[in-house]
Amino acid sequence: MKSEIIKLLSDKKYGALMKLPLSNGRLLSSLISLTYDRKSIISYRAIEAFGIVSKEIAKTKPEIVRNAVGRLLWMIRDESGGIGWSSPEMLGEIVRNNPELFSDIAPVIMSFLDEEMLASGVLIAAGRIGEVNPELIAHAILLIISHLQNPEPILRGLAAWALGRMRVLEAESELKKLKEDDSLIEIYEEGELKEKTIGQIAKEAILSISE
Repeated sequence: MKSEIIKLLSDKKYGALMKLPLSNGRLLSSLISLTYDRKSIISYRAIEAFGIVSKEIAKTKPEIVRNAVGRLLWMIRDESGGIGWSSPEMLGEIVRNNPELFSDIAPVIMSFLDEEMLASGVLIAAGRIGEVNPELIAHAILLIISHLQNPEPILRGLAAWALGRMRVLEAESELKKLKEDDSLIEIYEEGELKEKTIGQIAKEAILSISE
């Protein structure tokens, strides 16, 4: 069954996952298990699919998704052995796809923005949530803007990307300072991993804000 899930993720057939002969809880667990290898495109697609599947499950059995939220929060803690680095992104996908049921999770996700090992995932979650419901993470805007000056390229780039998705007007002046930043990072967009300079991401964010 795991190979079938990987095949569907490879083909970007996320909706077809719900047709597999698996219990809803087991399907979510299977997707979580595929998120550990961050060098694989399957990991990123599993995170995206997790949110889509959670939306379908929550229509009839929201308690299963709520249980998954509890598991992901547990995985973030040190005692889970450091396997929870993708948890902020998966939690972000749950909120993005189920804002009416899980809006209370948004500030919890943002509370991990100061955690070095989790910050990149939190910024991705911020961009994904903020693209559709920016009000849920508005309280974290200043902290996200502060990451535009982070010495780590991945955090500068993801902060710029998130602010563009959120269309944060207050970030425009700081984003302009990054237009010549030629540091390269990998970023997941439209189902693919893409290599971009931070300057390119900043320009795209400025364009998104101006629109």
